[in-house]
Amino acid sequence: MTRGMTDVVIAAEGVEKWFGPRKILDGIDLSVRRGEVVVLIGSSGSGKTTLLRCIDHLETIEAGRIEVNGQPIGYRARGHRWVEDRETAIARRRRDVGMVFQRFNLFAHMNVLDNITIAPIRVRGVPRVEAEFEARALLARVGLPEKEAVFPASLSGGQQQRVAIARALAMHPAVMLFDEPTSALDPEMVGEVLAVMRGLAADGMTMVVVTHEMGFARQVAHRVVVLDAGRIVESGPPDQVFGAPRHPRTRALLGAVLH
Repeated sequence: MTRGMTDVVIAAEGVEKWFGPRKILDGIDLSVRRGEVVVLIGSSGSGKTTLLRCIDHLETIEAGRIEVNGQPIGYRARGHRWVEDRETAIARRRRDVGMVFQRFNLFAHMNVLDNITIAPIRVRGVPRVEAEFEARALLARVGLPEKEAVFPASLSGGQQQRVAIARALAMHPAVMLFDEPTSALDPEMVGEVLAVMRGLAADGMTMVVVTHEMGFARQVAHRVVVLDAGRIVESGPPDQVFGAPRHPRTRALLGAVLH
């Protein structure tokens, strides 16, 4: 997919995030273009998950600016400064962002079909018949067409994660964020989730993925971004980052992960 110069879906500039005295994100600048797959890698505590959560305004930021489709999520201008937006406005802007967590976060008291349709019906006002028709199409897309009446407790971890992906897609997001989506899975279930993600990438879905699956990053990413201590220390195509890393921290990380 050809990406132009004006089709930026995510724009982060000078983003800082603190947890108490600890600076988690330190001046992050990152842009993601439509149809691009960006994989974030880094050691534990480098800020990868926090960055995803800030993009979706699940965490607030202390400095900088994050926009999705040209609009800030969570903040609005008041004079010459930014202030926290109203909850209704935040919810409306979050429609552009699909988030898939490490843990599946499905509603245990709802069957699969209801898990997928609840947000389109309640948030977007989609008629139930239409929402269920699309949910069934999404279940087919993630390879679970026969599971619509099943409750989450009856599904494997890999199946639950695929339902979580379908649930996020049901909101027609502009970008999908994946926070280590295979880290809670048994090894034999990892492949089925990665296969769904590869399919999304092939279809042109804009994706930002935090993962330790380096094979997936090599095959699918347009760009690999390396974080260390809350900063981006390296960014480039997979062949460059994995084959000829420039920063010592990247070389150390890959040495630990790949050997």
